[in-house]
Amino acid sequence: MDFTRQQKGDAVKFICDEIEHVVKDFGPRDPGNDGERKALEYMKSQIAEYGDDSHGESFKVAPHAFFGWTYFVGVFMMLGIIVYFFAPIVSIACILLALIPMVGQFVFYRETIDWLFKKRESGNVWGGIKPKGELKRRIVLNGHSDATYEWHWHYVGGYKLFLTSIIIPIIGVIYLLGCVIIACVVNGRVIGTPEGVPLYLGIASVIFVPFYIAFFLFSDIRRPVPGANDNLTACYMSIAVLKLMHENGIRLENTEVVALVTGSEEAGLRGAKFFCRNNPEIWKDVETVYVTYETLRELEHLVIYNKDLNGTVKLDMPTCELIKRAAAKNGMELKYGSVYAGATDAAAFAQAGRKSACIAAMAPEVKEYYHTRLDNYDNLSPECLSKVLDITVDFINEYDEKGLS
Repeated sequence: MDFTRQQKGDAVKFICDEIEHVVKDFGPRDPGNDGERKALEYMKSQIAEYGDDSHGESFKVAPHAFFGWTYFVGVFMMLGIIVYFFAPIVSIACILLALIPMVGQFVFYRETIDWLFKKRESGNVWGGIKPKGELKRRIVLNGHSDATYEWHWHYVGGYKLFLTSIIIPIIGVIYLLGCVIIACVVNGRVIGTPEGVPLYLGIASVIFVPFYIAFFLFSDIRRPVPGANDNLTACYMSIAVLKLMHENGIRLENTEVVALVTGSEEAGLRGAKFFCRNNPEIWKDVETVYVTYETLRELEHLVIYNKDLNGTVKLDMPTCELIKRAAAKNGMELKYGSVYAGATDAAAFAQAGRKSACIAAMAPEVKEYYHTRLDNYDNLSPECLSKVLDITVDFINEYDEKGLS
């Protein structure tokens, strides 16, 4: 398929206009909120208009659980400091109660403590354009509809304060563990008030208390952000491709093109994970690749993620290589990268055994708009969106012609 520069320009304008419309008219879209559900229904209607079909599903999500581990760290580490002065060994239990939710929720994106939090209803929607010939392969373009809660310290003090708000509490965990070990060795007992050096080390641990208190505001659940770049740019990049094809009467020869909008990504990839669990056999009839978009804002940082979920999940290299070739056709030598802290829906697809890759355009040292109220419709990059659209069109053309061979 081939489009004129004017047609692609109109598509980019459509993306920007629709992002403004969703942000202005549907309200906050934190996971499972009424605004997210309205946005999903609206996008489903657009997918139905531009595609051959549309589908939807709903699921329960605990929106406050994903960053709930910060509460566990704050509460149990302060408790650990208190009990250290009476029974150092008990502080070990407090440290474990702080670390297990953090590792389960944030490192591995498991539903470790979701059962403790109130549930809401979120969903996924999808639909596509079938080929005019024999169906031999499929492309699924993916973005998530929800917006996160504001990272308070990032908004207040930028990237350095944001990092400080994470690193110092973690140092405090290690420090208290060291205090317990020293107290047990030096004092020769695990119960009772530490004496000498272990006592003074314990007193010094109080310096971490303000940082544990501050951790309660790490993710400010009172303020969902607009989420224009993260990740309405991805939703409407996917839908814009269907619109371009529909308005120009284009069907590929052998490839179905699908737009999949997932909910509650910011709650720990819950929408994509549910989609894979709830639809174990969907799209397994022919070779299918998933291209997830993430925060299409900074052209100078456009990258192909071939590793995801804190660097623990490998994405599909043939798909990544095909994206790289499509970018080269458009004069860009994109590098491979990794999500070293965090994850995208591509990780959930890969964990379910599906071929996935991710295109992202955001700085490793996240900019001031990221996960703050500044991520609004007046802070988009049409230039970046235009380039990603060019790459997407060439990727689809080559995949339709050759697949991953």
